[in-house]
Amino acid sequence: MKKIDDNIWVIESDFKFMGADFGNRMTIIRLKDGSLLLHSPIKVKESYIPQIKELGSVSYLITPNYFHGMHIADWQEYFPNATHYAPLEDKKTQSLSTLNTDLNDKNISVIPMQGLPKVNEYAFIHHPSQTLIFTDLAFNIGSDVSWWTKVFFSLNGAYNCFGPTRLMKSFLSDPQALESSMDNILRYDIHRVIVSHGHILNEDAKHTLQRAFQPLYMKKEMKKSRVLALSKCG
Repeated sequence: MKKIDDNIWVIESDFKFMGADFGNRMTIIRLKDGSLLLHSPIKVKESYIPQIKELGSVSYLITPNYFHGMHIADWQEYFPNATHYAPLEDKKTQSLSTLNTDLNDKNISVIPMQGLPKVNEYAFIHHPSQTLIFTDLAFNIGSDVSWWTKVFFSLNGAYNCFGPTRLMKSFLSDPQALESSMDNILRYDIHRVIVSHGHILNEDAKHTLQRAFQPLYMKKEMKKSRVLALSKCG
């Protein structure tokens, strides 16, 4: 477990997909009432549980998009009193669309990222630490990875840079809706971006975030050279 700032921690684990090293990261936030929110729980290890219990009582388990809920059932066994929030509500799950109201915690904002219905991701902002938490909307894979991982993410336009992968871009159905969601984020002070896959972005975070996503809003007829000039991610 790593402490990122006051009342915010991460736990990191190995994760491979198609032979590439994605890595995986869970974020833990201590809320104003002292309870804990676990964002995008990773595969459970027994050693995690006492560390988390030392921080407080887990009240919220968060599946922040359609792809990061595979381990929720295991965490529910350890924290049966925690409420599970996910993009879609069912008999056992609360909708993330209600979480801002249910939390009633002005230190946290939950922002639906529109324009990507196949992903349906919700971004989280922890205001005291000025930290934005993304799941799959952006990767930040560095150069400290295997040869195949470098090839894999180069092909997906996300090697050694912060930004959305080519796969994520292919899911975009409404650029204007995504731009509106990003505008909601960028009106806040953002000094750090935690992502599930890759390095945490700690430098020039707000400008880097804006530069990485701006090409997605541009009209298709704009020249490719102009797009590449705005973002390192191809």
